[in-house]
Amino acid sequence: MLSALEKFGPGRQFFWGDHRIALGGNLSSFLPEDRFDNQPLWSSDRSTCLVADVRLDNRADLARELGLVHPEELADSAFLMAAWLRWGPACLDHILGGFAFAVWTPGRQELFAARDHAGDCPLYYHRGERLFALASMPGGLLALPGFPRQFKRSELVDWLESISSNWNSTYFEGIERLPPGHFVRVTPASFERRQYWHPSNAKPTRYLRNQDYEEALVEILDRATEARLRSTGPIGSHLSAGLDSSSVTASAARLQAARGQRLTAFTAVPRPEFNGIVQSCHLPSEAEGAADVARLYPNIDHLLVNSQGYDVYAIMKAWVDALDEPAPNVTNLPWATAILDQAKQRGIRVLLTGAMGNLTISWNSWSILGYLFRHGRLIELARTTRALHRHGAISLKTAARSATHGLVPRWLVRRLISQKNVDGLYECLANPAGRDRRKLEAKIFEAIYNRPPNPMRDRSELFEFRDTAPPDAAILALSGIEMRDPTADKRVFDFCFSIPFEQYLAEGHPRSLVRRAMKHRLPQSTLMRYTRGQQGSDWYLHMEESLPDLRTEVQLLARCPAASEALDLPAIEHLLNHWPQSDFHLHKVNLRWEYWLTLAISLGYFLRTHESPTTPPPVPAPALSTAPLR
Repeated sequence: MLSALEKFGPGRQFFWGDHRIALGGNLSSFLPEDRFDNQPLWSSDRSTCLVADVRLDNRADLARELGLVHPEELADSAFLMAAWLRWGPACLDHILGGFAFAVWTPGRQELFAARDHAGDCPLYYHRGERLFALASMPGGLLALPGFPRQFKRSELVDWLESISSNWNSTYFEGIERLPPGHFVRVTPASFERRQYWHPSNAKPTRYLRNQDYEEALVEILDRATEARLRSTGPIGSHLSAGLDSSSVTASAARLQAARGQRLTAFTAVPRPEFNGIVQSCHLPSEAEGAADVARLYPNIDHLLVNSQGYDVYAIMKAWVDALDEPAPNVTNLPWATAILDQAKQRGIRVLLTGAMGNLTISWNSWSILGYLFRHGRLIELARTTRALHRHGAISLKTAARSATHGLVPRWLVRRLISQKNVDGLYECLANPAGRDRRKLEAKIFEAIYNRPPNPMRDRSELFEFRDTAPPDAAILALSGIEMRDPTADKRVFDFCFSIPFEQYLAEGHPRSLVRRAMKHRLPQSTLMRYTRGQQGSDWYLHMEESLPDLRTEVQLLARCPAASEALDLPAIEHLLNHWPQSDFHLHKVNLRWEYWLTLAISLGYFLRTHESPTTPPPVPAPALSTAPLR
């Protein structure tokens, strides 16, 4: 298991075990204090053992609370051990940062494991009749001798159909994902999994002025960004033309300038031969918008990166191999890999992102209009709608539909719009023999239509759908670079979920909060831009170059029982053999060739490379055992 996880922590390896339990891990060195890490950690009386993958963002506060001597010479794992010995499981209410850890208490024969609040670090587990195992990534569990690689059919179909599934589920029978903000407690006779934090439970925050919310967001974002600058090497940042990465980059640049240090910002741009044609709601390139931000900060080194020469098929295989699950957004992988390569060449160990910004600092949902309507705040609804319409953010028809959403009878909604939308999803390349159209229609209808507007519910479901930790772990394995996202900080989540919904539409602008908060940090062109960059707009160039390899892959899939059962291979082959010659910017072309096709091939390669060649024997099981964390 340690060998299978070595790519996620290429530093020193440690291991301890007895006749009941095994604990181990592979250490990395991204923090200055990591050189002091000496896991596994035992309490002085040998009553407690801890292993952890951890980056703590409130070390100074913890040092004071715990009375630690020479904290500068303690690794974050030692801080965590001290917190556990003081507070036990309640330490989760005191620590901030990214972590996945396990604590073994021999006297009680109890294993306690937890994952951080917003999901920086991944954690998976297997629960059998006589065996319990933990690992940072599925590969650690798949390495168990005789582990049965049986796929969850329902999860595969849901993934192909882009229907969100249970946030603790995986694609393998016998492997579960521990969701963010959860812990498990295991003994030989019991199992408990519990949620200890969710952003929707944040206590309400109310101020008198809009300006107070803006100032509070700036302060919290700066604190979250500063905590993520702790590194053994140079810092880099993703910089698009959007609000999230621009806000993070601006915050990091200001903090780095105060230290006399520079920041390298990377912007993905299309390849030179790109035709420049995109839909009217998108930017063909984010170069100019990103450059507007970079020019405001003299200590930013701004690099434009295109993905010419990158093989999308080879990159997809590498990502699936690292993830042990199908890779989504395949056509984004070339430019993401190109940026990682450029960063690695410059010795950068940490890249900042704003991946969770859409959930926190720049959240937007028209369900807020329905919320105002249902709560009888009609004057405020009319004022907000008029301002949004005046700024070109929404049509009056869309505003009216959003405000009254959920009031139309269910039978009428189903007759009018469900069929039209199901037809679009039904183009996905799942095997028709294994699809239940009625079940699909019911899922879509229940998930999308006729629900009364509830901004908090919708936002919470989006939080539970997204988990950036596995792809971030894959990036670490493939490039040796650690991704850190200030917009995913617990403090940012708590604040952004606790304020009134109206703050996100105040003054008649969608994503209003971050636009107002960053008015002195970002250029006006960024603050008032409603069009968004289309990531991977040159996708068709990579796909065209890989068509021979993709056709060969389909031939290999035909010899894989799991892939043949899950996928509509004739339809996949048809799309590859009828590659469009133009109109790559049109929605119907994007949907079929960029979206559905790449999802299917990614899933197919995953199934082909992870299918058990024969029926495996049962997993050997001691009375109680655990797998390592990285």
